[in-house]
Amino acid sequence: MSSAPDTQLALNTTTPCETIIDSSDIPTKSLTNKFDIKTLRDAFVNCVRSDDTLLLAEYVRAYEELCTFVCSLGTIFEWATRDLSGKLMILREHLRLDPINYESIQSMIVYEIESGRIQSRDTEIFIQPGKPLHNGCRTLLRLHRALAFLSAFLSQMRTAPDDASSATIACNAYSATMAQFHSWPVKYTIMAAIKLTLPNRQELVNKLLTERTTDEINTYTDEIVQACNTIELTTQELFKTYNLTKLP
Repeated sequence: MSSAPDTQLALNTTTPCETIIDSSDIPTKSLTNKFDIKTLRDAFVNCVRSDDTLLLAEYVRAYEELCTFVCSLGTIFEWATRDLSGKLMILREHLRLDPINYESIQSMIVYEIESGRIQSRDTEIFIQPGKPLHNGCRTLLRLHRALAFLSAFLSQMRTAPDDASSATIACNAYSATMAQFHSWPVKYTIMAAIKLTLPNRQELVNKLLTERTTDEINTYTDEIVQACNTIELTTQELFKTYNLTKLP
């Protein structure tokens, strides 16, 4: 692995050995809340600091709101919500246990490399007996790939005509981003779910409205796309710099 760039980030490499934590103590967010695009916009925008530092807590908050929206698309997307929620639980727990080293995506990567935690998928922390907590970088990489899809999807949706097929737009965005990391059966399942459930663009916009005006939706969507692009590009550069793009 190539040497990591110099950093002034705080580093605490003390890792508890086979610590067992009570999974009931892990904070979770209810997916029954009503989706609010402004909450999503605020989290993505607040994630990016002026120096391009990416705050992990805001990143997680944005994804939690995305889960709320995905849940509203119907039961066929429950598998996606469960998968995302599981990954968010991992990052939330790292934030709870070590808020200094996991304050930002940058500090998390530096800490897990310098502490050696990056060498294994699992940490020595156990959510429950026999179920170790995965490391943060591996978990983030999976969410990062999904964010590339979201950014591509929203970018195309905001310029498409009202009668455009959001399913076609989503399939194209998926093919250009996440599909390369999935096996054929997974690709088939995702494509089928998208085609069966996503309405046309205007119907999807109506689902997003939820007490927001059309002008607000357009403004928030533009700001979400801009923030997503910054987060996605910055995170990708970090993974490339530290040779982490193919973590198992």
